[in-house]
Amino acid sequence: MNETTQPEPPTAMHGVTILRRLAHILRQSDRPDIVLPRIADHLVDALGTTNPIAVSVRLGNDEYQTPRYEDATRSTRAAFTTAQGAEGNITVAHLGDRRIDRSHAIHTMESTVLDAAAEMVCARLEQVSELEDLREARRSLEEEVLARATDLRRLASGLTLAEEKERREIASDLHDHIGQALAFIKIRMRELQGNAVFAGFEDTIGEVLRLLDQTIRYTRDLTGEISPPVLYELGLGAGLDWLAEHFTVKRKFQVKLHASGRPRALPNDLTVMLFKSVRELLMNSLKHSGAPHAEVDVHWRDGMVSVTVSDDGRGFDPAAQAHAHHDGFGLFSIRERIRDLGGSVAMVSAPRRGCRTTLEVPFGGGKP
Repeated sequence: MNETTQPEPPTAMHGVTILRRLAHILRQSDRPDIVLPRIADHLVDALGTTNPIAVSVRLGNDEYQTPRYEDATRSTRAAFTTAQGAEGNITVAHLGDRRIDRSHAIHTMESTVLDAAAEMVCARLEQVSELEDLREARRSLEEEVLARATDLRRLASGLTLAEEKERREIASDLHDHIGQALAFIKIRMRELQGNAVFAGFEDTIGEVLRLLDQTIRYTRDLTGEISPPVLYELGLGAGLDWLAEHFTVKRKFQVKLHASGRPRALPNDLTVMLFKSVRELLMNSLKHSGAPHAEVDVHWRDGMVSVTVSDDGRGFDPAAQAHAHHDGFGLFSIRERIRDLGGSVAMVSAPRRGCRTTLEVPFGGGKP
């Protein structure tokens, strides 16, 4: 062969270019069935400029060979083992006539590139394995967090129902025992009132009867505040209507109730939680807003109920309130409980602009 027509021997810069291209291939995909053929084809094109070659790239049981690999007369191999124990190798098989020039420079560069390529493939496989371990750990952690969140929601629901059950029992005891006992005492005192005229105790018995009337009214109101029967008998809408009337009449704080959409029967824990949250928000408005009234808007739509409590009082800066240490448990508790039920709490307020808090909770259907 005429020396002037032979390809120039590869240089060190040529080897660097080969490895750069290899690094690019390794970054393109994590799948062996995609990467192995690309590596082999790249090495054939890059190292086969002076003598024809074929390449085999193997990783475990996966192997890719370029055409005519089995026809090789001699080969150069670089093996590797990853930190995870995966074994593989890259083999360059030389084809054709042995008489074709194989200078020391060519052989040295080829071996150097092959060793470096094996190290790069090994490093990339280790990186991919570590990333997959991290992904798997993240998936496991997310599944665990989801399971714990589900457990917390179930626990929150159970606590809400257990707390309300105790409140209903207390209210029932007040009504059935103390309330009835007071009513019986009132009846007997009225029986004595007629005879008290002759004994001079009429005024005293009158005072006792008036005190009994006040105590009976207080007991009845307390029973309703602890656990209003209408909430369980007629549902959230009727319970909120009772709450609005209670604030308007008993606390002299006017509350207007508006409702839209088609009401649905809600699970007990959701009914109780929404009622308690609205009551807490109205108490905050009564204590802190300086407004003479508030509004409650209930909106029903497919699978979702939202309740908004708003006032036009002095308002506040929500960002500053988030860092305050005074009286923050009420709203914090509402946020946590509503979130545990799969809902959300949105608050909009500003100084001298009032406050608007919206509770939105899914209920998954329900009967009309």
